[in-house]
Amino acid sequence: MKLTDHVNNIRSLVYKAYNNRFARLGLGETKQLDISLIPAELYSLRIQLDEMLENHIGETGNYKAAREKALDELSFTLFNRIAAIKVMEARHLFPEIITKRAEHGDRSFAHKAWLELNPNGCNLELEGLEYFLEFEFGKLSEKMQLFSPDHPYALIPFTIDLNEIIDAFNAVEQDKDTGEDTWQSDDILGWLYESYNSLKKKEHKESGKKTEFDKVSLQSQVYTPRWVVKFLVDNSLGKLYLEMFPSSQIKEKYAIANAPQTRVREKKPLHEIMLIDPAPGSGNFLLYAFDLFYDLYIDQIENYGADYDDEQIPALIIENNLYGIDLDDRAVQLAQTGLFIKALTKQRGFKMKHVNVVSSDFFLPPYSEVKHLFEEGTGLDQAQKELMADVWTDLHQAYQFGSLIKVGERLNERFEALESIHRKSYMPDLFWEQNIFDFENFRIEFYARLEQAVGRYARSKNNNFLKTKANDALIFLKILANKYAHY
Repeated sequence: MKLTDHVNNIRSLVYKAYNNRFARLGLGETKQLDISLIPAELYSLRIQLDEMLENHIGETGNYKAAREKALDELSFTLFNRIAAIKVMEARHLFPEIITKRAEHGDRSFAHKAWLELNPNGCNLELEGLEYFLEFEFGKLSEKMQLFSPDHPYALIPFTIDLNEIIDAFNAVEQDKDTGEDTWQSDDILGWLYESYNSLKKKEHKESGKKTEFDKVSLQSQVYTPRWVVKFLVDNSLGKLYLEMFPSSQIKEKYAIANAPQTRVREKKPLHEIMLIDPAPGSGNFLLYAFDLFYDLYIDQIENYGADYDDEQIPALIIENNLYGIDLDDRAVQLAQTGLFIKALTKQRGFKMKHVNVVSSDFFLPPYSEVKHLFEEGTGLDQAQKELMADVWTDLHQAYQFGSLIKVGERLNERFEALESIHRKSYMPDLFWEQNIFDFENFRIEFYARLEQAVGRYARSKNNNFLKTKANDALIFLKILANKYAHY
């Protein structure tokens, strides 16, 4: 089978597995059973899923569509988790977790080792496969949030279904048409993303329906060839660097057209250069830019006396240099995963504490529902309250428009306009200085105030799902509020 056929088979298995779990929890295709009608030991999980569905209903408008969205989100999250592990296994970044070997009793090496430490697992269904995988996800969560038990889509299927899914993943390298080198390919995550969406993309095209916001990622998805990525990044980021450091030998490694011979741009610390892809998909541009940035940091250390530590470079790149926003959660997961693997390859102990690649697929309540959290006891004046309301309203629409929302530009313009009003409203005396100080203080505290309000709202609803998605909204806002160098 072709890779696309394998992916569609796995996708179908994962979707069916979650559909089974939903049915057991009383979440039917068209209606929800009352929670009292399901076993008591499932109440906690059902409540978590009800929170998720409530949020999706706000976005999609009805329960059936919300349920479908939840199944999709859960399906591709598990798909991405296992695919990421397969890729990392192929790069020998840790002992095999998913890949089964005959010499280990048709288990993975890690599963066999887990059983030696947990012999009671031998008495559980499929030797405790579900508990073993939760254990391994837990270890990986210390390095990457995708594997966290607190991830909004962390639910794992029933054991039998899970084993079938794992076997389907392992079948990829066993197939002569795909081969054992499949998971070692540099662009495998991008091909997985395209293959994963291929069936739905075809169905949508054949339906002739209008492309609404939730189908934009299907219609606009295009896999960018490596040579195009290389040309564009080399001649934007690479050329910008040479305009600051024209004597750099990076021009010997990268194909940079019309490389400048003299400095034409003011020098800037490398960790302050921000590259943004406003629609990164699975992250082809960001992944290539990671490699270029890495070489630039080495160049700065070796040839320009920059005070960077080699071991800090992966974190510096991911936390300071690379930014991206996409409408599609699954694309963002793959982009984040690709960056994590890049960094882990460079530094085995790397932990992805913060990443500036985020999905705009979050749905926040109208400002009227959270107004009191922003305004009560804050001492904000009317102009500042209006700014808070405007920014929240922009964020409320992000799930439809992604990076097309100019919230960052408008935010900076509003700050400047408010500052101008404050400067003109007060006579130049002691009170004038105090009011300028108060405004600057508001500017500095703006994001902290927004974050506090979001956190208070999530806690007031006791909704962990909302809290996680609200955090995405804050990262989204901060990314768009940044000022990027034009090229």
